[in-house]
Amino acid sequence: MDPRCDIEVLVVGAGLAGLVAAAVAARDGASVVLCEVRAAGGRARSDTREGFVLNQGPHALYRAGVGSKVLSRLGIDFTGSPPHRAVSGYKEATGELARLPTSAGSLLRTRVLGLSDKVHFARLLSTLPKREGHSFAEMAEMSAAEWIASLGLSSRGAGVVSALTRVATYAGHLELVSADAVVAQLQLALKGVIYLDGGWQSLVDGLEAVAASGGAKVLESERATALHARSDGTFEVHTPARTLWAASVVVAAGSPAAARALLPHPPSWELGAPATAACLDLGLRRVPATMVAFGLDQPLYLSTHSPKARLAPPGGAVVHVMRYGARASAEDRAELWALARCCGISDADVITQRFLHEMTVCHALPRPGSGLGGRPAIDATGTAGVFIAGDWVGPVGLLADASLASGEAAGRAAVDHAKRQRANDSAMVGR
Repeated sequence: MDPRCDIEVLVVGAGLAGLVAAAVAARDGASVVLCEVRAAGGRARSDTREGFVLNQGPHALYRAGVGSKVLSRLGIDFTGSPPHRAVSGYKEATGELARLPTSAGSLLRTRVLGLSDKVHFARLLSTLPKREGHSFAEMAEMSAAEWIASLGLSSRGAGVVSALTRVATYAGHLELVSADAVVAQLQLALKGVIYLDGGWQSLVDGLEAVAASGGAKVLESERATALHARSDGTFEVHTPARTLWAASVVVAAGSPAAARALLPHPPSWELGAPATAACLDLGLRRVPATMVAFGLDQPLYLSTHSPKARLAPPGGAVVHVMRYGARASAEDRAELWALARCCGISDADVITQRFLHEMTVCHALPRPGSGLGGRPAIDATGTAGVFIAGDWVGPVGLLADASLASGEAAGRAAVDHAKRQRANDSAMVGR
């Protein structure tokens, strides 16, 4: 091995996946260097404006999700609160708001559904938590839209399930996401989510601290421009400022295109469509009259994250208004403001605001026909010793859960490869 190769694990990208990979590898005792592609945290970063903590769109952590388990294993503490229980359904065509069923109790009270739909919906709530194993494999073959159509609901009932599904998956076009991923997300949603005190920046800060405590070195604002495999089994990584040599590499650069551009032998992954969103982040001087609303005839969502979580000054509120599937900026902004006003928010209520026109919330959704199991594995890089991580990688989780799970798995695999590389070199020297 080249004597210059004193890096055991080099991580490219400092989003959630990259931060977890670096933290895991550093805690395992490996020498780690982290190259930032952009600012640490990626879409998990939070901004503070006028005393309001704004995540980049609405973020919730699934209590029973794999991401929570990964954070726990790393010793990262977080606090937060569950969302408001009262949810309204919003029809853009009429400006109507009505109570939606999200539990057995609200199902009895809702006027959105007729008796037949209530019976079907009750059956769904009772059977959904029990789906597992072979049934998931079967569901991977169909799209979320096909699964919803199979439930026997009226168009109005299907609209309610579609709204709940969009919120759980961030997918605006349900024909493009596999049903197994959707059902898994809805199962997690039934077990509860929390809005994090201090925003998701608290997780970013925690992951950075764990990586730093293990000795990981961060090359701020340095972007990896090339990755080459060397004849001795190590890797050469170039940035605009330097050349680095590493025993193993984790590419967590964000998008599949960014990963392919770095890999020595770019594989031909079969990937699903990306999911995008337009979002209006609001810091308000008061809590709105309607705190949560799901779009029934359009893929819209409004949620009040504070005062449930600690994100706003006393008396204030943080509200996120989102459209799943971004379109033209002016069109989306007007639509989001129409929903906000229907929920009782006026211009006079706004202390600070930010409009995010086209966010990529998932770089590749699980495809109908292959599902979660059809996503690229962490070692599907075409080069031994190089691993990938991100929200489009691995058979476990969706959105942030997928990033955290694949980041953990890639970090561990990179450490194992580096140790084997070191052991092989020692054995060769001893001969």
